[in-house]
Amino acid sequence: MSTNDSVSFEQSLERLETIVKEIESGSLNLDNAMARFAEGMELVKRCRTLLSEAEQKLYVLIEDNTGATQTDPSPKREAKNGL
Repeated sequence: MSTNDSVSFEQSLERLETIVKEIESGSLNLDNAMARFAEGMELVKRCRTLLSEAEQKLYVLIEDNTGATQTDPSPKREAKNGL
């Protein structure tokens, strides 16, 4: 599977899980295991990029009570504000 822009997060994650199972099985020779590992690292990079993009979109959607966009949507933020 290529790691181009048309590959979804779910597709990338599914392929990554398959690669992990193949490597953990111990049935691959060293060259194939290394090739799968390299592919897996590219998929991890793609997943991180897609998650980061989704997070940025969420920041736009989440606003605090003043109407300003939050930069920390985590539960810790509520605790800091005394909520």
